This record gives sequence, C-alpha cells and structure tokens, in this order.
Amino acid sequence: MGIRVGIDLGTTYSVVAKIDSETSRPVVIKNNFDSPTTPSVLCFEQSGNVLFGEDAKNMQAMGDINTASFFKRSMGSDDFLLDFHGNSYTPTDLSAILLSKLKEEAQQNSGESIDAAVITVPAYFSHKERAATIEAGKKAGLDVIAIINEPTAAVFAYGLNEKDTEQTIMIYDLGGGTFDVSIAKVNNSSITILGSDGNHELGGKDWDDCIANYLIREFQERHDVDMEDDLSMMDSMLVTAESVKKQLSARDTVHVPINYGGIKDSIEITVELFESISEFTLGITKDVIERLLESLSLGWHNIDGVILVGGSTRMRMIHNYVKELSGRPPLGGVNVDEAVALGAAIRANITEKGETLPSIGGRKKGGNEAPVVAIKGAKAYTDATAHTLGMIAVSTDGERYINSKIINKNAAVPASDKRPFTFRTRAKDNELEVYVLQGEFERPLDNTVVSKYVVTDIKQTNLPESTINVTYRYTENGVIEVTAEQQETGKTLPIRIEPVPDDMSWTNGSPKDQAGQAGSAAEVEVLLAIDLSGSMYGEPIKKAKKAMNDFVNQMDADIVKIGIIAFADSTKCTLKPTSDYETLKKAIDGIDRAKVGYGNRGEPFSKSHTVFSKDAIRYIVVLTDGCWYGPNKAISEARKCHAEEIEVMALGFGTADHKFLKKIASVEEFASMTELSQLSGSFSKIAQTIGEGATGITVR
Repeated sequence: MGIRVGIDLGTTYSVVAKIDSETSRPVVIKNNFDSPTTPSVLCFEQSGNVLFGEDAKNMQAMGDINTASFFKRSMGSDDFLLDFHGNSYTPTDLSAILLSKLKEEAQQNSGESIDAAVITVPAYFSHKERAATIEAGKKAGLDVIAIINEPTAAVFAYGLNEKDTEQTIMIYDLGGGTFDVSIAKVNNSSITILGSDGNHELGGKDWDDCIANYLIREFQERHDVDMEDDLSMMDSMLVTAESVKKQLSARDTVHVPINYGGIKDSIEITVELFESISEFTLGITKDVIERLLESLSLGWHNIDGVILVGGSTRMRMIHNYVKELSGRPPLGGVNVDEAVALGAAIRANITEKGETLPSIGGRKKGGNEAPVVAIKGAKAYTDATAHTLGMIAVSTDGERYINSKIINKNAAVPASDKRPFTFRTRAKDNELEVYVLQGEFERPLDNTVVSKYVVTDIKQTNLPESTINVTYRYTENGVIEVTAEQQETGKTLPIRIEPVPDDMSWTNGSPKDQAGQAGSAAEVEVLLAIDLSGSMYGEPIKKAKKAMNDFVNQMDADIVKIGIIAFADSTKCTLKPTSDYETLKKAIDGIDRAKVGYGNRGEPFSKSHTVFSKDAIRYIVVLTDGCWYGPNKAISEARKCHAEEIEVMALGFGTADHKFLKKIASVEEFASMTELSQLSGSFSKIAQTIGEGATGITVR
C-alpha cells in the first residue's frame, strides 16, 4: 500500500511532501539535487525524452526553444497549445507530464510508492482550471484525493506552530505566476476560510519581466541593437532576470553581464531601481487585498497577522509593503517555499474533521498494531469559494440578459442551491439549456462562461408543462456540478456538457429582439385547421368563428403567429402564420368562403409542412365535428408531424370520434370533446396552454 502525499504544483517551482511515519509531522521529499523545490519546467528532446526540473531549466537558460514553463497560468484554456517535435501539448498535458516526473522522483528518493495525492491550486482558480488540474493528476497516474487552495494549505502549515489562541490570519500568497490573498479564522482545532480573492495572472514572473525588460531596453539603447525577436535570447534573459531578483533579496546591487552579437556589457540594478520599475505590481496586490477586506466587512484592525507564502515573498519590497499595510511585521514560523506542500500533505492524510486516517498509524511493533498517532497540524477545516456562481437569465423587465447569482462569492464549500424551471414539453427531444457563469458582474460576458449544460431525456407527462429542478453545486474542490431532476417523475435527468459557442454576442442584446434565443420568449406558429365539411355550416361555423377570434384575442402578436387551414374534400391554407392579427381576423370571418368542397376526404397535416417555419415552435389546432373518410391516411400524416416536433391539438364536437382524435393528437391530453356552446371556453384553454408554452422552452 502506497503513501498519500501533498503536491504544490507551482507555476515556477513544485514541491512534494509526505507525513513522516516516526514523527507524524509533514516533511518535504527532496529531489535528486537535494533541493526541496523543483523548477516547473519541461524540455522536450528530439529523441522523445522529456527533461524536467533543474535539467530542463538549464536547457532553458541556454536558450533551448523546446522548453515549456509557466503553463500553469493557462490551465483550463482552450486556446493554449505548444508544439514540440511534431506533437502538441495543452497545459493539462504539460502538467500531467510534470506531475508524473515529480511522482517518479519522489518515489525513488522516499523509497515508498505513491498512490494518492492532494494537489494545491491558487484560491482564485476557476472551475475550468480546477477541473484541468484534477485531470492532469489522473493522467499522471495519481488518485487525486482532493485539490486544496494554496493559502488554505499554508494555514495548515502555520498550525504546526501550535498557537493556543484564536487568530484572524491573512495569507499573502505570491507565487511565481499567481497571487492570492485569503483570510482565515484559526484556533487549536479548526481552520475556517472566511474568503479569498486573487489574480492568477500576477506573480513573481511579472517582477522577472520588469527586470528582463529593463535589461533589454538598456542594452539596446546603449548599443543600438534589437534582440526582442531572438526567442533564444529572450528565454535566456528571463532566467537571468529571475536570478537577479533572488540576489536582490540579499544584496543591494547586482551587476548583470550581457553578451549578445559579439557585444559584452554589464548593467547595474539596485534594490531602489528594482522597486521603482516594479512598483505598479505592488499596487495590484493592494487592490486585491482591499477588495477582499471590503467584501468581508473587515479592516486591518481585525487582522491579527499576515503569513507570507510563495517564493516571491522573499523580495524585500514585499516584506516591507505588508508591514506598511498591516502596521506590523509578517508572522514567522512558515517556510515560504515549503508551507503549501507541507499543508497539502497534512490534508492528504486527514479527514475534513481533522481526524488522522488509520493508514498513518497502525504500524506494526512486535506483531501488534500501533495506535494511530494524530498528525501534527491536523485540524478540521472549512474552505470558501472565490467566485460567485450564476447563470444567464432574463432580467425582470425582460429587456436584457443578466447574471442571475446562485451561490455567492466566499460561501463555505461544499455549497448548493436549487432552481426550478417550468418547461413546456413536447412529444420528444425535450432539452433544457443552461449557461453557467462564474463572476460577480451583472453583464453575462463580464464573467467567465463556464459551460453549456444541456438537460436531456425530459419526459412528456400528462400535463402540458413539467417542472425541472436544477441543482447547482460547488464541491469541496471548488468544482462546479450541475444536476437536474424532473419533479413529476422524480427521476434524475442526464446532462450533456457542451463547449461554450464562439459567438455569445446575443447576450448583449435584448431578449425581446431575439425571439427563439435562449432565455427569451420563443417564436410560436399556430395553424387553426377548420373542418368545413357540410355539417359545419350554419350555427357550428358561426360559433367556430367566434371561438377562433376569442383565441386570437388571448395571444401575443409579438410571440405567436397564427394562420388558417380549411379542409373538407380538399385542403387549402387561406392564411400563412402571421402576426398581423387584423388581417387574421378578416381571414377568420371569411373562412366559410374557402373552396374546399363539402365532403371529408381531406386532412390538414400534409399541407402544414409547406406552411410552417422550421425554427418556430409549431402547433396545429384541429376543429372537427364528424368522422373523416379514410382516417388511416390522416393518422399517418399526423404522426409525421409529431416526428417533426409539430404539436397537434384536436378538438371535436357533435359526431366527432374521440378515439380518432387521440390518434391524431401528439399527446393524449391534447385530444378532447366539447359542446358547441362551450367552444369558446375550450379554445380559451388551448390558448392558455400555447401561451405558456411560448416562454421558457430554452432557459439559460
């Protein structure tokens, strides 16, 4: 049986830690260079071999263009792709390779097999980035127990100091490629994350870039050369800049030798100069901190201390800046490079209640099982989500699309909420679309559109409408899950996850201008199919006209277009579906003048195919007072309409055959008998059913 480890999968450096079986404390598993940290760099050789860590970083410093680094910043991105020797790699692929290499080396150096791991991620990582990290771990052959936020892991490591009093701690986590800030309540038995914020496109690399850009500009200005298109030189300069940054943590001045195009020079960088050219980056971290404090209704007076985490916090300017903001020096007792991995190792070997897993104890001593020894730093913990979870919906006034918030930012995870949707079902292919968002902004596209979730296999019931309960959930890992249940059947519905369409510009428009678009009223077309055989003349046609006019008066011309088909011996469309209800009413008044004969050999269904628009929600409302000649043909044509998602409603009176009506109707409940005196009331019920079905077919 293998061990469980914690892996800090960093943007610039990675660390692997385990629980020492003798001391029950987390310890780092050093790499082959006897270092606790391993550069998160890969180098792809022509032979197919992949170098990693120090070996790959050395190749990068030499200008090898077949190296990959900082790919963590693009985790979950569909657009990021690197090609090496004819093969393409996504950030997930690259992370999986790195994790596999880290696992293999850690197994060799620890002498133990690794079965499972807790992998850390920035607190501000979104669903896509978290899901991609889990996928990378699985591709690397790891059982990913959980992913944990880096600041949360750091608090576990801080707990090794065994403070007795409750403290409100801020974790300032500046890694090589990401920045997070979290605030936690910590006591001797539990950790509660109150909230997090961050910027996953800000990290130590940005300080490196400031140095590299300065060195390049200075060298070019001195010697009138252009090296910016030389990729090999640029990679080498970035490695040099990182080294300069580290040296400036201990020295006031660094002289940087540069040799390019046969020109040699040395450029001086002082601490003061470094702080001057990178000052704006500190301002970004301040904005994030102030945003978090405001969201939690806290001030600096509520913070008992600040923990610095991440190798980039070794910069003197960071230490001084935090002291300036908080009014006190940062808290000690935490190794900024190792804390995240150590905390992840603790989490990998305890339950959420802080209980040590049996696999940690139970060591045999003289043939007896040793008792489980509590892991140092183990605590119960509750984490929080850094992003609001919402969905694209229509505003109350129906004028615009908005982000309808479901789970608020900084809610404790796991968290879930349920939203019911009234759904107008058809004979088949009933699907409900939901676009899920992460972010706090009202305008949908100012947030991250996570995915398009399509609820499928919705069954048609005895009612024209069904209630679909959709549950939105943040798991313990901060990953989004969407489930759905059909209320009438009590059955869980399958959900298909589709990529977000490239064009989401429709969300910037008005739902009222986009009939048929998601979240808006869908365009409906109705054909009133009237039996004009001889028995309909006189009082029946008079009552039918009144009922049809009452039906029209209940419809919304902005949504529902209505047309007329007359049938007897033959069939004729006297008016195609229109939103011009004045013209429609004139057509209704003159329907008895349609020349379709007096018998009953005709049927309205085959004609409808040439009348309806394909993209509309389509209904045929049949009114008849008798039996039709050759009913099988009518039934066959009606079923073709059903197959094309054309709903058929059949209303009969007089000598009409109810069994026949059931066969031509798309749903049994859409077939009914009425009295001539009740014709208007029956049409009114049909109008209500169609009107309700004209909205909410597709919900986002």
